[in-house]
Amino acid sequence: MDSLPEIRTHSSYAELANASHDAVVAVYTGDTAQALNQAPCATWAEAVAPFCRIDNEFGKHVALVPASSVAGGRLILSPIASLDDDTDDVRRVFDAVKAGVARAIEAGAKAPAVYLAPLPESANAVPDADYSRWVEVALLAALDASYVTLVVREHRQLTDGAAAVVEQLQSIHLVVENLSDAQLSAAAKRASAIESGRRLAMDMGYGDPERMTPHNCAETIRAAASATPGVDYELIDDLDVIKKEYPLLYNSARASFAEKRTWPCVVKLEYRSPERAKVKEHLYLVGKGVTYDTGGISLKIGGSMRGMSRDKLGACGVAGFAIATGLMQDPTVDLSCILAFERNSIGPNSLLPDEIVYSRAGVRVLINDTDAEGRLVMTDPVSECRERILAARASGSSLPAAIYTVATLTGHVIRAYGWYGATVANGPARRGHYDQRLAASGLAYGDPFENSIMRREDHEFVRGRTDREDVYQSNSLASTLTDRGHQYPAAFIIKASGLDKHSLSSGANAIPFVHVDIAGSAEDGHEPGLGLCGITGSPVATFAGAFWS
Repeated sequence: MDSLPEIRTHSSYAELANASHDAVVAVYTGDTAQALNQAPCATWAEAVAPFCRIDNEFGKHVALVPASSVAGGRLILSPIASLDDDTDDVRRVFDAVKAGVARAIEAGAKAPAVYLAPLPESANAVPDADYSRWVEVALLAALDASYVTLVVREHRQLTDGAAAVVEQLQSIHLVVENLSDAQLSAAAKRASAIESGRRLAMDMGYGDPERMTPHNCAETIRAAASATPGVDYELIDDLDVIKKEYPLLYNSARASFAEKRTWPCVVKLEYRSPERAKVKEHLYLVGKGVTYDTGGISLKIGGSMRGMSRDKLGACGVAGFAIATGLMQDPTVDLSCILAFERNSIGPNSLLPDEIVYSRAGVRVLINDTDAEGRLVMTDPVSECRERILAARASGSSLPAAIYTVATLTGHVIRAYGWYGATVANGPARRGHYDQRLAASGLAYGDPFENSIMRREDHEFVRGRTDREDVYQSNSLASTLTDRGHQYPAAFIIKASGLDKHSLSSGANAIPFVHVDIAGSAEDGHEPGLGLCGITGSPVATFAGAFWS
């Protein structure tokens, strides 16, 4: 993995006098003149006064002001309109910092200092906001502004050679005067680990269908894991093994067998806490890694295939979180990750509607729509996780364990919530507030999630009605045209994986399960012209906040 810009934190603005920087980005809330009169450097107000006199809009948007009193002569003002209104949350901080740092980069800065004015007391009274991680969020925003995608880095290296710019910034200085050096250092450590994970997820996510085939994704993860302490990597690429262990993935991927470079594969990542006495839980994470989704024989039409190279972002996010956890060396969690990669191709060997396929758990699945492949590729890994949890319990382990699936699974979740992710949890997970834990963390890290509730209709919808099948994989309509289109797939995964035997009524055999649909949150929703949306790296930060100590 490429290294991040150096992060240096300062608990006093005066410390910048001895720090090598070439711009100051001031992030503050409220009236510009009032805010700058309270700033640590009175000359800021002098520098902006002429602009305030002639422009009534000055101070409402990002602005670059010549100021001889700051390094590089660049003072960038990046105001936040408010942090205490009904729908304000920490994303206001992220947006302001990223915009300010981006403006500094445009001006030629390579080592900006970001000054964060104290949060207003009123911000803590907003019921649907959490600013407890605002310093980490600010650092993540600055790092996001500096990030250059893998495909662009490779292009620049090809065309510019050694002179290629592969990172916008060399260093970032962060000044927060109401926090201690220890607090700032801890925030920088967490943000650096999270950002490294996000970048792995985004590097793979931005890769086109050929740059990031299933095996290229696997190789990218292998390289990252080999450089990360405590993370073990395993690749399963033998088709006979996949057919036996992951039959639903195997059958979904059949059309891709024509070209070896597009064969499916399974990546396993294991992380074990270095401090065994501090481990509180074992997380089993399953990621959907569909590197391109044509819909299979249920072909996507009308332009709906566009953007389907992003259908791997669930697996990318899980890999990113595993790498981030290894870098953080968090002592409280163990991780077992299974990432199922395939290209959902179309061809003479395609999986067909009307086929009945046996899952790993021996459940007969009636295929109705080959474009509902994500639930197929994840179900057998979920079943494997279930088996491993039961085996651990049988051997005497009392360590709490839960299963999470992460996927860009449905368009319905975007129709329901816009560009937000959603959780769908089973009874044991609901009882343990596992889904609410993710929602709370997402709020703190600027990646809000909605908690959807699984209902009896979801299980009834997929229940087999004849003696020829046990469960329906889907209906034959798009999820956007289906009632409860992002909830019922979780019920399918539960039934087809055998998790239905581990519900609340199973007592001590209950296994918490949370399905995380990131179809909305994995992208930013802003299409540049005819290009594809930006990628956010969700849910790496949310998982870090939910599961790290």
